[in-house]
Amino acid sequence: MAGMACLRICIEHGARSVTLDGVTPAKIDKVASGYIDVNWRAPRRHGRVGAGAYVLIDPSAATLDGEELRRMAAELQVHLFGTQGQQDLCMLTFEGDEEQVLKFTTLPEEELLAMRSGGEPPPPEGRTRLVSQDGVRELAPWGSTPRVSAQQAKAEDAAPVRLGWRGVYSLPTQRFEATQIQPFQKPGEPEPQADADFTNRDLIALDRAVAAQEGDPRLRAWVGVRLWSVARGGLRETCAERFAAIPTSVRERLGAMVYDAPRDLPFSTIGPLRDVVQPHFARVGLSVNDPGFNVQALPEALAFCVIFQLPEEDEKARLLKAHRFLSARSQYVGRKVRMGLGGVKAPRELELAHKMGAHIVKGPLISALFATPVAEQALPLTELPLRT
Repeated sequence: MAGMACLRICIEHGARSVTLDGVTPAKIDKVASGYIDVNWRAPRRHGRVGAGAYVLIDPSAATLDGEELRRMAAELQVHLFGTQGQQDLCMLTFEGDEEQVLKFTTLPEEELLAMRSGGEPPPPEGRTRLVSQDGVRELAPWGSTPRVSAQQAKAEDAAPVRLGWRGVYSLPTQRFEATQIQPFQKPGEPEPQADADFTNRDLIALDRAVAAQEGDPRLRAWVGVRLWSVARGGLRETCAERFAAIPTSVRERLGAMVYDAPRDLPFSTIGPLRDVVQPHFARVGLSVNDPGFNVQALPEALAFCVIFQLPEEDEKARLLKAHRFLSARSQYVGRKVRMGLGGVKAPRELELAHKMGAHIVKGPLISALFATPVAEQALPLTELPLRT
């Protein structure tokens, strides 16, 4: 049986939203991703599934090697903080069944730090190990319901689901070929935290899109589907039931944009994408946050397109990451997968996408966010964005 684990990396003295001794969250992810890419070699597999969160798979071992994990922690500590750091790096691994491993990828950083200090909330049932440059310590599974999450859920009412429509533009045809329904928050409103909240939001959007398409037989639309909603038991069954109820007349005009896809799709997500999503939608797209997405490992005919979602960073960083993503165009052409950029908001980003052969673009510079769906229509590139 292959060893499968989640590796979480966080900072002892503060949340990932702050800078510690010049080490930013972005640097942590860059250093850790680069280190794992180099050291976790084939036939072993890995994938980044969130900030400081990685799924590691070793097909030749039942469990991960503690000594190798210790060396990894020691080397990352030095790479990030030099030789003066005193346990600034907090690294935990969790091994258990697939559903619990994937759940561990989403635990808030405060809970991970609480586990390290020996307080609650406890780690889930399975094997949780605290890894440092000095050694590996196994933590006892005190239970499975994190107290912090429960308190937050009671303290905060869920924000209302707000939805809008944005046009999806084809660069080769210079035409809006579809519309995508997407959630948005007003300033100060929190993003969903629990897996069930993401799923609920996506299913509300799905219902709205289906109703719009039933009212307009010409409308082509995309809806968002979170990867982990269809990969995990319980939520997967809920999604499967709702997807199966999509009217046949709508399916041929409805696409699923699967978001939160890591650099390497975990093997455990391939089956759900094929069995739960693909049969009920005309097209399946992947929305990725990593410009180095491994399209070569993408199963044939699984995805119609891969969209790189530009990060909320300065324009220079966005352009560099867009260039890196689009530089792999020949690989995408070879696998017959279209590529595009999401979140486009600057003219140079649009110019780069056009110059480097992207097929699809969307974002504030392409289309405003409307209360009603965007109809198919031609619009020259020079006249973007669509505002009425």
